[in-house]
Amino acid sequence: MDYAINVLAVLGVVIVLVITHEFGHFTAAKLTGIKVTEFFVGFGPRILSFRRGETEYGMKWLLVGGYVKILGMNPDEQVSEEDYHRSYRGSPIWKRAVVIFSGSLVHLTLALLMIFAAIWMLGIPVYRAGTTVAEVAQTLPGESGDSPAALAGLRDGDRILAVDGWEVADWDQLREFIVDNPGEEVELRVEREGETLTLQAQLARRDDGSGYLGISPRAERAGEERYGFTGSLGKTGEWFARATYGVAYSFYRLCTPGVWKQLLGVSRPTVDRPVTVVGASRIAGEFAEEGAFFFLSFLAFILLFLAYVNLLPLPPLDGGYLLVLLVEKVRGKPVDLRKLYPVAVAVLIFFGMLFLLTLRLDITSPVSLP
Repeated sequence: MDYAINVLAVLGVVIVLVITHEFGHFTAAKLTGIKVTEFFVGFGPRILSFRRGETEYGMKWLLVGGYVKILGMNPDEQVSEEDYHRSYRGSPIWKRAVVIFSGSLVHLTLALLMIFAAIWMLGIPVYRAGTTVAEVAQTLPGESGDSPAALAGLRDGDRILAVDGWEVADWDQLREFIVDNPGEEVELRVEREGETLTLQAQLARRDDGSGYLGISPRAERAGEERYGFTGSLGKTGEWFARATYGVAYSFYRLCTPGVWKQLLGVSRPTVDRPVTVVGASRIAGEFAEEGAFFFLSFLAFILLFLAYVNLLPLPPLDGGYLLVLLVEKVRGKPVDLRKLYPVAVAVLIFFGMLFLLTLRLDITSPVSLP
């Protein structure tokens, strides 16, 4: 039930994001004097509508997004001579570029405002390596023998409280003791599922003479780093740079054979693959459990991702329209958009196939946070 609620909630958020994107186009068209004839939420048959001025507003039954209809943007639409100067085709290139870019600009602006507010108001969570075991190595490094941790019976999730009666508060203290006592037999006091256990471990000796147990620590939240207004702006810029790299890496991964082998069922699915709204809803739910900062960061990344996807230079995406405007500027004459219909259909078929293949993985092999 919780998962279904997460899916519906994220689907609702996606619909809102689509509407805000269209609202960006709508606002830019109004401000530049280009005529907007319709602004609807949803698709299909009308539920209700009303007209204000020259624009009809309303809602349709299929609530999976929305659209704005700008006069003359459809190359097959007939535009009267008196309205031509206020149509998309009859407007200067700079006005058309502003209208096209404004949809992605809204998403970009919302993403930056969201992450700035999260940093400024909530602070950035700080984590440190604690004494809870994240993973137990089963063998010695480079050897076939069992690791001291595995032989002692340590498990993932155990919290080491003390070593030889010496209480350890963090990973640095625990690691220092292990490194300084190679070959020693030590007593570990461990908390496991609310119970306190005592385990015996014979520390191994590395080639460099240091001690080795065979565990890796789990990161534990140690508070938040707070920033003022100016500091939050700086951290927002850092987030933007990292997130932009993350989006670029996602595009790159989509062009690699490894991802397509996963999508086509040739190789085992990993977390390094695309997700649909179904997979995103699961991840969003897990981020929400981690705290408001992580949830808002995830939503901000989704906004940024949508902004960049729409700017890809492929018809019928916004980036495709911008590319056409650039070609028109260079050539000095208009481009017949009808000639791009086959390309637009091919792009839509590709994204449709990608969605279905990814949806299959989201259902059969759902992604979870590590």
